[in-house]
Amino acid sequence: MPDKRDRTGAPDAQQETPPAAVAVPPEIGDDEVAALTQTTLHSTARLISRQTLTQSGNAVFRVQLADGRNVAVRMNRRDGAFGFTRHNLDVLRTLGLPVPQVLASGAVPQGGGFIILEWVPGHDLQHELAQMSEAQMTLLAQTVTDYQRRVASLPQSNGFGWAPIGRHATSARWTDLFGAPSNEVPADDAPALDHIRARLRAVRRAVEPYFAALQPTCFLDDLTIKNVLVEHGVLCGIIDLDFVCYGDPLMAIGTTLAHIAADVGHAGEFYGEELIRCAAPSPDALRAIHFYNALWTTGFLSAAEAAGHVARAKELLPLADSALRLAEAS
Repeated sequence: MPDKRDRTGAPDAQQETPPAAVAVPPEIGDDEVAALTQTTLHSTARLISRQTLTQSGNAVFRVQLADGRNVAVRMNRRDGAFGFTRHNLDVLRTLGLPVPQVLASGAVPQGGGFIILEWVPGHDLQHELAQMSEAQMTLLAQTVTDYQRRVASLPQSNGFGWAPIGRHATSARWTDLFGAPSNEVPADDAPALDHIRARLRAVRRAVEPYFAALQPTCFLDDLTIKNVLVEHGVLCGIIDLDFVCYGDPLMAIGTTLAHIAADVGHAGEFYGEELIRCAAPSPDALRAIHFYNALWTTGFLSAAEAAGHVARAKELLPLADSALRLAEAS
């Protein structure tokens, strides 16, 4: 998978000093959250619930306030965290996207930044797909496709990659996001992952002409089966929009397919098929979608093997093979 910059709103920190010499920032706890909501919203926190499913690197809390409001508090120890989130949300709201309102944001005395938003009901799509009808999946796919087309109408960047809306990404070419190309051929007795990667490299070579023709179009790369909040099959809102991506909007479909295969299974396949139907990609673009799918699935497989999760890796290996077969046949 691409080496994306941190989604906290600040660039990746440089590790120039030995870890032992780096001061460990204090952990973000309920007391700090309660003090923050009292200071910024002038209301006492009655119940604070840490959200454990976040993969953004942020500490995220649901807070029920004494005045009856429910809010989301996102915090990070990095200076400049969420520095562009309010701007991004304001722009997306003008496009008609259902994004949360920002109630407060800024720096915290202990270091880093915070943003407090209205609480959006619902659950990540990955937890709802299995209960949704095909009609609901079709409507959601049409809606997400429409949102991406609205975002694509924003001015292009002069570079490719991740940036706040209106700022310029830093990669000269779309293909640069996927690392340096390689023609390495694994030995016959090499591990299965090495052979998967070799096939992935071959598919990448096939899609390079498509990549070379791309413009740095704005899109929401994290609009997959996460950050799309749904309740009883109905879209409630979209969240975690600290950055956008400039490049190929179809990457969001490919990564969605990978997440569906890895985290939902057959029950979610129709939604992925509908996303492709709504996008109506050319043959070359469809092959790129399958490349993105295979790239992300291979990333999941690699991470599982590195973590020693043998059973999970065993589940993911045939999924990576299937994604590659689709790309190879396109």
